[in-house]
Formats: sequence, C-alpha cells, structure tokens
Amino acid sequence: TGVSIVPGSSSLTTDSYSPNPVQVSTGATVTWTNDDAQPHTATSGAAVIPDGNFDSGIMAPAATFDFTFTEAGEYPYFCLLHPNMVGTVSVS
Repeated sequence: TGVSIVPGSSSLTTDSYSPNPVQVSTGATVTWTNDDAQPHTATSGAAVIPDGNFDSGIMAPAATFDFTFTEAGEYPYFCLLHPNMVGTVSVS
C-alpha cells in the first residue's frame, strides 16, 4: 500500500500524506514515497513525540520507506522536520 508525501507538504497538515488515514490489514507493508522537493520523514508518534514504532529517517526527494505492520491498531505519525505534517495508519 502506497502513501505519497505530496508536493508542497511542508505547509500542509492532515493532507500532507495521501491517503490519510491509510487503511491496511495486519501483515501489510506501507511504502511512503517522498513526492515533494524537500526532505521529510514518516515518524511514528503524536504531538511531536516519537513512540519508536517506525521511523523513515530523513527521506530525500523521490526516496521511499517501507514498514510492515504486524499488529492491529492506530498508528499516528508525523514529519520530524515539519511537525505540522500528520497522518495515521489504521491496521485491522
């Protein structure tokens, strides 16, 4: 399942990652692609506090990051460089 970090996302909020929320089944892999011209991250956590579930590291433009979700739940995430960028992975 793919998630795009959309062009111009550093000035966006809940629409910076598309689709948002992304809904997947347990065992599915989500691939984030940085479709913007600026570097970004996909870092799990909320309120700018990483929770350690996943972290893409800094993704250059056109870079990708994969993570496989093995447990059901809601996984909020954000960009460490632009904390206004927020998303959620919903795993069922």
